[in-house]
Amino acid sequence: MCPTLAVCLLATTLGSDAPILDFTELTPWPQTTARAEALAGHWDGRLVLAGGTTPGPDATWHDDVHVLDLEDRTWSVLDQSLPRPTAGAVCLSHPTRGILIAGGRDGSRHHDEVYILRIASDALEIEPLPNLPVSASDAGAALLGDTLCIVGGRDTPASTVASDRLWTLDLSDPKADWMERAPLPAGGRILPTTGTHGGRLLVFSGYELVAEQRQDRRDAWEWNPTEDEWTRRADLPRPAVGAASPAVAVGHDALVLVGGKDSGGPHGTLLVYSPITDTWREGGAAPEIGEGGSNATVAVPVAGGVIMPWYATRSDGESNRILMIRPVLPSGQLATMDWIVIAIYLLALVAMGFYFAGREHGTDDFFLAGGRIPWWAAGISIFATGLSAITFMAIPAKAYETDWVYFITLNGAVVLAPIVAYVFLPFYRRLGLTTAYEYLERRFGPSVRLLGSGQFILAQLGRVSVVVFLPALALSAVTGIDVIVCITLMGILAIVYTVLGGIEVVIWSDVLQAVVLMGGALLAAWIMIDGIPGGLAGAIDAASEQGKLRMINPGFDWTQPVLIVVILGTLFNNIIPYTSDQAVIQRYLTTPDERSARFAIWTGGLLAIPSSILFFGLGTLLWVWYRTHPESLAPLGAVDQILPWFIVTQLPTGVSGLVIAAIFAAAMSSIDSSMNSVSTAWTTDFHRRFRPELDDKAALRVARWTTVLFGIVGTAAAILIATLDISSVLDLWFKVLGLFASGLCGLFILGIFTQRPGTVAAIAGLATSAAVNFVVGTWTNVNVLLIAGFGIVSCVTAGILVGWFLPGRGEHEGLTIASPPPA
Repeated sequence: MCPTLAVCLLATTLGSDAPILDFTELTPWPQTTARAEALAGHWDGRLVLAGGTTPGPDATWHDDVHVLDLEDRTWSVLDQSLPRPTAGAVCLSHPTRGILIAGGRDGSRHHDEVYILRIASDALEIEPLPNLPVSASDAGAALLGDTLCIVGGRDTPASTVASDRLWTLDLSDPKADWMERAPLPAGGRILPTTGTHGGRLLVFSGYELVAEQRQDRRDAWEWNPTEDEWTRRADLPRPAVGAASPAVAVGHDALVLVGGKDSGGPHGTLLVYSPITDTWREGGAAPEIGEGGSNATVAVPVAGGVIMPWYATRSDGESNRILMIRPVLPSGQLATMDWIVIAIYLLALVAMGFYFAGREHGTDDFFLAGGRIPWWAAGISIFATGLSAITFMAIPAKAYETDWVYFITLNGAVVLAPIVAYVFLPFYRRLGLTTAYEYLERRFGPSVRLLGSGQFILAQLGRVSVVVFLPALALSAVTGIDVIVCITLMGILAIVYTVLGGIEVVIWSDVLQAVVLMGGALLAAWIMIDGIPGGLAGAIDAASEQGKLRMINPGFDWTQPVLIVVILGTLFNNIIPYTSDQAVIQRYLTTPDERSARFAIWTGGLLAIPSSILFFGLGTLLWVWYRTHPESLAPLGAVDQILPWFIVTQLPTGVSGLVIAAIFAAAMSSIDSSMNSVSTAWTTDFHRRFRPELDDKAALRVARWTTVLFGIVGTAAAILIATLDISSVLDLWFKVLGLFASGLCGLFILGIFTQRPGTVAAIAGLATSAAVNFVVGTWTNVNVLLIAGFGIVSCVTAGILVGWFLPGRGEHEGLTIASPPPA
């Protein structure tokens, strides 16, 4: 690292030394002698412990069933018992089916029975499943959705080799039987630890038998169920035979191996694996397990954590402990200087609102800034409207987690710029519109205008809830502020300055936050490059070797982001805001003339090229940087938090605060744009239409109160989203865009490019689009990029078909491409 940069980096990595798991002890298992390899699972608020073996020269095998009520922490013993004494069986807790038990052994043989165990009214219920094709004990197992996977183990007590077989059973199909899949490479494995990530099975460590002697392994493998292929992953720092399985998942990208041992004895520290970067690191101290080793081969997931029955040999005798393990997610701590910078930045936005408030004398100023916005500022604002927190955080996170397949999606504005500038723009400028939906009334009638404007308002509500939740979630993780508080703070501040300054403060705040965000992204990229061996060239080589720079996914699978899906999705998803979104179109109308508006469109489109390279590059650099510095990678609740975490922990004090403030501003930019455009649509399309006698001063009051009301509702919607379990906010955004906005875009295309369709055809197109989007989004696996395309195409197609049989009767002079408005 260069000396100057080293001096500047005052921020330190947070969370690398903090404990990743919290261990507490529950009521001990009330046994007179400790038991190893017991069956364990969770069902209906109760921990079930059954069977097991009492180790020693005169080993005893058990079939009794004990139950711990997790609410009142009391134990009970069922009158019924297991079908046979069993230890070393596969045990997995299915959330809706029960406790899955497969294989195992007793004192004389290994078993092949598979069944589901449940407890109802203190009675034992057993549901048989197809037997394993071969008997197995000490195998690894995991659930991939409803697919039960069992790998490795030992077939019989006399087996001289470990099994390398992988068996799967589809639990959702009552008629399914076991399938043998590709064998585990590099030999069989006994007592491996499993894990899952991204729909794939991971297998760690275990031991094999060589000349009937135990040989510990520290290799790791990943199985892809789609291709039925194994891929070698990074080796463990040391063997971890018999570590609790499945591995404990912490956050989005951390699997923790608890317990386990090698020929040197038990381990005193945890091992943490990050599947995205394929790296290992130490994770703090493991529970005290005694001199003689440990056996914690079953991990039982419950609400809020994992329970592990832990058998240990101590100097004072054998014991069983019941450990409750809770994941600990990190919470960043900003320096005082960072908080000062954030406060100054946010107060500056409010000050801008007061400054521009003096220039808001009527609705023309509040909605259109009196036409005094320079083209370059309007262009940056158009760009910044798309440069929301989704771009700044979700795009680098997508590249960090996967590759550059989505790169094309950010550059559609460049391709569409000439079409928008020379086809759509004249209709919005020359017709003297305040909202785009006034065009719909002139072309299709008042009912279509009201429907279109209302759908836009609903789309903005969905947009605000998504693009505000994401930064709040990330900022909560890196600042320690509660996510609800983050959302509320952003909502209140955005309401204040937008009510004061109207569209003018919205545009100039967009310019400010675009400059700060781009600057912060460039600084973060520089710091990462400086900390990567070989610099930028080394980062490119490392990423290329692992396929992280892949931009084209060939094929014709409409459920995956293959090239044709990405291209079509890019065109459809980018044409929506540029042709039918009042928040974007309003920027065209704030410039002095049509020529300036055209320059603004080109500016917004061209800025997408360097920004997309920068943000996808940031994601790749993050992957290389954390792969190089795995000790700095903390387990985060969502992958979208990775860039803010780097900013807080690695950027210089003060600078990190400025960038975090700009992320706040980016989220507020999404709110303020939506608030002002919704206020414009409601006041112009609804209130003034039904109260035409309203004077301009009264209309301005309506506009400001509408701004406040929508700001409150949008903030509340974001808080609601925060309570839901969302795997990918970016995917959710594409669904919202397709569901609410695609039909509206189809209306504008139908109106401008056709002549026969009228009111009935337009309404039919809008209704068809909504129905098609609902069906496609609910009952198909079509990639989310295509949802908007289905909505647009279905709207236009239905409108043309209905218009052919029921043509409109209105005059279309100056309203279609065949008869455009005069210059």
